[in-house]
Amino acid sequence: MVARFEVHSHTMYSNLRLLDCINRPTSLIDRAIEIGLSGIAITEHECLSSHPEANFYAQEVIKKHPNFKVALGNEIYLTPNREMGQKYYHFILIAKNKTGFRALRELSSRAWMNSYWDRGLERVPTTYADLEEIVNKYPGTLIATTACIGGQVSSQVLNLIKAEKHNDTASATEAHNNIVNFILWCKKLFGEDFYIECAPGQSTEQIAVNKRLKSVAAAFKCKMVLGSDAHYLKKEDRYVHKAYLNSKGGEREVDAFYEYAYLQDENDIKENIAPSKLDYDELINNSYEIYNKIENYSIAHKQTIPKVKVKNYLPYEDKSLSQYPNLYKMKISKDEYERYWVNECLSKLKQLNKDNDEYLSRLEEEADIKKTISEKLETNMFSYPITLQHYVDLFWECGSTVGAGRGSSCSGLNHYLLGITQLDPIKWNLPFWRLEL
Repeated sequence: MVARFEVHSHTMYSNLRLLDCINRPTSLIDRAIEIGLSGIAITEHECLSSHPEANFYAQEVIKKHPNFKVALGNEIYLTPNREMGQKYYHFILIAKNKTGFRALRELSSRAWMNSYWDRGLERVPTTYADLEEIVNKYPGTLIATTACIGGQVSSQVLNLIKAEKHNDTASATEAHNNIVNFILWCKKLFGEDFYIECAPGQSTEQIAVNKRLKSVAAAFKCKMVLGSDAHYLKKEDRYVHKAYLNSKGGEREVDAFYEYAYLQDENDIKENIAPSKLDYDELINNSYEIYNKIENYSIAHKQTIPKVKVKNYLPYEDKSLSQYPNLYKMKISKDEYERYWVNECLSKLKQLNKDNDEYLSRLEEEADIKKTISEKLETNMFSYPITLQHYVDLFWECGSTVGAGRGSSCSGLNHYLLGITQLDPIKWNLPFWRLEL
């Protein structure tokens, strides 16, 4: 028998917009290992902030538990549009690999850039169109599940059950059609990487939904998986979690919704799905299928600096700069950003009639420091002020005002010469203080 892979869990980073969870990423991972899981997907509420901490810890974990996997995911709010007043359905996305992680970042960035306030909360939905675009851009890199009872499928199943109970044919038909259309869309978009998610719980609503989800999955030939939707670690933490949710005053109803929202072990799972008459072995095997689709990868990378298009100054051996070795070499450098930086700075010095030894020596010093930092960080620090120059120029051109973001920027002669700042640091005796490197 394989070990279960947890597809749906949260950490304290899900508290970004509202109080939600008391799990620390490291504690959640440790608990998953302790109860014998094969791995766990961390899926915050439209938030990727836990991913660095979780991923870095995962690289340590696999040294002792080489087969354990920590997947990076996101519980997005999936909607047809960004209109106010609608229901923001939950939907789980899990990255298979580093490319899938990039897809998550692009989707999350769009959601936050287009956020808005509705009914007292900042809303960060992902539209169907956005999801389609990114999935097609990075095909086969994301796994999707229908999420918890707050997801569209489970919510519509609940609507269907209620409508049938009241002999409301029109509402039942509407709910049925919503389920059919949504699942067909998901299957077309994700193929074999789409799963129906059920929850291990014994509330009346959850049992009813789970039983119907089993029929839905069979009808559409979709595989079912369990999602514990863990918001706290152990059953006995339930009242601590409740106190936390109510810690800002008022009385938030939490008992029914969160009673089973902890990282359940095998015994808990079996007990809590028994009333729903779900096949435990089948659910576990399906979760392990997801485990096998996920790669172990690190999201750590060297520092990168955004680059903008620059004028291509041709290499030119300027012997007048022979006493300034860094400036001299940069004029003939194979790197277009180095050539751009030195030519722009020298050209401005000539324009200001300040191309004398005092200014050239200072520029030589700054070039030497930037080269040293570039080597230490394994990047090109000359592209940093060039990118700043590009955006500062755009601000000025559109009639906006812009100032230095921090004091160190005004100490750089190259910043002054590139038009990033307007204070001559030599005239105002502003030392280029980044000398410790």
